[in-house]
Amino acid sequence: MTKTKRSHSILKHCLAALLLTFCIIQLASASASADQANPLQPIDTSSPRATLQGFLETMDANYVKVYGLVQRYLASTQNYLSPEDMATMQEYLHGFMTAERTLDLSELPPSMVRETARRRTIKLKEILDRIAIPPFASIPDAQAMATAEFKRWTIPGTDIRIVRIEQGPRAGEYLFSMETVAHIPDFYEKIKGLPYKPGASAGWYDFATYSPLGVVWATHRVLPPRWLLGLPQWTRATLFDQPAWRWFGIAVVLGVGVAVILLCHRLRHYWTERVPSAEQWANLLRPLSLVVVTPVVVLILAEVLRVSGGIYQVSMPLLWTVFYLALTWTVWVAGGAVAESVIVHEKLRVSSIDSQLIRLVLRLLTVVLAITILVSGADQIGLPAYSVLAGLGVGGLAVALAAQQTLANLLGSIIIMVEKPFAIGHWIKLKDMEGVVEDIGFRSTRIRTFYDSLVTIPSSQLVGGTVDNMQLREYRQVKTVLSLTYDTPVEKIEGFTEGVRHIIQSHPDTRKDNIQVVLNELSPSSLDILLNFFLKVPDKLAELTERQRILLDILRLAESIGVSFAFPTQTLHIGSVPSAGLRQAD
Repeated sequence: MTKTKRSHSILKHCLAALLLTFCIIQLASASASADQANPLQPIDTSSPRATLQGFLETMDANYVKVYGLVQRYLASTQNYLSPEDMATMQEYLHGFMTAERTLDLSELPPSMVRETARRRTIKLKEILDRIAIPPFASIPDAQAMATAEFKRWTIPGTDIRIVRIEQGPRAGEYLFSMETVAHIPDFYEKIKGLPYKPGASAGWYDFATYSPLGVVWATHRVLPPRWLLGLPQWTRATLFDQPAWRWFGIAVVLGVGVAVILLCHRLRHYWTERVPSAEQWANLLRPLSLVVVTPVVVLILAEVLRVSGGIYQVSMPLLWTVFYLALTWTVWVAGGAVAESVIVHEKLRVSSIDSQLIRLVLRLLTVVLAITILVSGADQIGLPAYSVLAGLGVGGLAVALAAQQTLANLLGSIIIMVEKPFAIGHWIKLKDMEGVVEDIGFRSTRIRTFYDSLVTIPSSQLVGGTVDNMQLREYRQVKTVLSLTYDTPVEKIEGFTEGVRHIIQSHPDTRKDNIQVVLNELSPSSLDILLNFFLKVPDKLAELTERQRILLDILRLAESIGVSFAFPTQTLHIGSVPSAGLRQAD
């Protein structure tokens, strides 16, 4: 009786160890044994016969190989797997991966292909261990398929097909069709109640799905494998196709992930309070926490806890979606942080055109990078990248048509920032408005008028119109008329004009080669002397100051030589009309 129980125990642990090897597909690091014959040798897929025979023989041979390993391990007193055991498991790993390659997995999303391929390979073996398979000699070989009209073969009585791949890197090979791979879970549900054929590896999939094999492998250097494989039976009670121990692991993983994210949020607030100038970089902690936590959670759920069923089908695409959205968010925030850092490092004015141009260029780069990330993410979770690109193109066209004016303003802002016809602080004149430029944005420019109102002008109008930049003048014109009374002698007029010319000529901030002081007009009420010259001053305030100095000197000159300025006057002459004429008119 004791020997019988021991035999059952050995068989149970044999299955456990066999399933344990599936967890090392991505995590195994042991090297293959030295006497292994060509570890790169693939299964022959030149015909349906070769593909089916190679798949079954590879899976069966690996089962036998690992069965011997389990017997040795359970019969020994060792707690941990020896290097020789690890080498044997590595050989099995290669065999299992080789068997996977007989399936056409091209339609599986990259984010789910590893675990999905592993599960469907096991399920396919479970199916083939239960259904009748014709003798290999009756299955078409390469010679028979060369003359066959249809390049496919179906296992009799099933929809399991082996077809010839017509394009791609595996063109010409015969693989289990992608339709077969897609329906393997349905086939398994229909036949899982059937008895096994003699020599089948019974209970393979159930043990792989509900035993903590991933946890065993993740901790095999710390905890003896037999400890975890001997968990109480109640820990395997299932809810939504997940055993109790796995729900506990899911709760722990998600709890730790949320805690890390909240910790990063608190660290962001702490960093911002201590160093307010680093707020842009501190904001990176929020998306970065998701970028780091999400793939770790995916790895643990898929490779360690081995989440299965509908929970796996929903959680994996959802978590990868969160990852790529968070990565896009990270790029967007990083672009803004880099732009602001460059502005601070170059000591540029925050609202200057150069600063705006730096922000715009970085923003455009982040938009391109964000689109690239989103397209890659869509491909990762199974959405066709070309469809996403086409959708973005159609959507972009629709947005462009609906926002033509906005795009025109954006392009206008780019032109203004590149060509720099004016800058913030410049005094400019437009058609019916003038003022000082206060801000240059991505859509419009704001101008503070001289009566202190703020005018917002779309950038497209500025680019398409005429802008007179008064700030960029090298010389500022002063043009006015000095009106003298008609009783001013000619000699005084000549002396006055010469004196005014001397004042302007001797002023340090005037242009010497273009001074006009001449008697220009005999107006109805005055003798008008044209005064036209240029000042070389940096801004409007200096212009007004120097203009006042010159005009005051002119007033002093007029007072000293006795010249009077005329007031606008008008003489009205009234003539008398004879009374007789008035009566005749009446």
